[in-house]
Amino acid sequence: MVDLSSCYLHTLGDSEREKLADLRSRLPQLLERVREESEEARKQDKLTIWGVVLEDQNDASDIVLLKFIRAEELDVDKAAERIVSTLVFRADCQITNLRDAELPDYFQGHDTLSGVDVDGRPVLISRFGKMDLEKVFGDVEAFVRYRAKLMEQAMAKLSFRRGEPEELTQVHDYSGVPLIFQTSQVKGSVAAVTKVFSEHYPETKGKTIFVNFPAAFAKLFKAFSVFIPERTLKKFLILGENDHAQLFENILPDVIPEGIGGMYRNNLTATCQLVPVRARGVEERALVAGPGTLDWELRVCYTDIAYEVVFAPSDGSPEEVVDKSEGKLLLAEDGIVSGTFEAKVPGTLKCRFRNEGAWFKSRLCICRGQAK
Repeated sequence: MVDLSSCYLHTLGDSEREKLADLRSRLPQLLERVREESEEARKQDKLTIWGVVLEDQNDASDIVLLKFIRAEELDVDKAAERIVSTLVFRADCQITNLRDAELPDYFQGHDTLSGVDVDGRPVLISRFGKMDLEKVFGDVEAFVRYRAKLMEQAMAKLSFRRGEPEELTQVHDYSGVPLIFQTSQVKGSVAAVTKVFSEHYPETKGKTIFVNFPAAFAKLFKAFSVFIPERTLKKFLILGENDHAQLFENILPDVIPEGIGGMYRNNLTATCQLVPVRARGVEERALVAGPGTLDWELRVCYTDIAYEVVFAPSDGSPEEVVDKSEGKLLLAEDGIVSGTFEAKVPGTLKCRFRNEGAWFKSRLCICRGQAK
């Protein structure tokens, strides 16, 4: 495998710098070819990729050119051909305008684009469980446009500045996906979009995480992996239903939607605390100090847990119970439990997670609090 570590703008080696200069010197001829091949391209004063004008000699255009060089493993001739192909594709399919295009209702509500992962990459989360499969995957061209629109929106989150993140992290949630997801209709649309992205969105995947991934879909994934370069395959992470701890190693729970075990729902902004609770164990965490108006949130990521929220006055007075699970366990599917407490005296709002009923299995919980 070719070493590409010196083919980033902030780590550029002498050989890679020469290849970048070579590719840039070819740009006038390449752009002329694009306009010869595409009527739509001839209508554009400037040809762009992800909002970056390739003719402008700056860090942003260098970063884009280097992506194509890396994608072709330092072969400048192949990188040049791919740039022509991508620019023709973007012009003919009007990809730049697609970012703000309106799509049918059945494509909406499945995707979240907010926050960054632990390495600063923008995070795009897609949930397939509530999709109308026939409508979403039935029209291959419409499906490709839908996914391309999302990619354009995600790429717009990148700064294209030297040394800053250049790639995306994507999360694909398969919870609730039926086995008929493996129909030929679905396979055709997925194969089409995989081909488009591999050809025209080079070096955009920092990591792709499959969560709640059923074992039955492993064969489907393997079939489509033939379209994916080996270096890209190494960026994939497949997680089962209860692998939240590993998910949170890559993306903080603050960014993960409530529906797949996270705490993102546009309420509190305080940093989340991850709380592993061993079998037959109890764990306590301080949430926020009073006095004042104190907001709190908590959840269990899988299975169930008992909990209580208490306020402990600083003067040693007895705790006040703010909320508790009251004889029934909090379930993972219940999502986030939240509340507000008016603390009239100095003290600390705390939560306790109780896993005393479990003999063998631990739980993973999350909590946070903040003062208004």
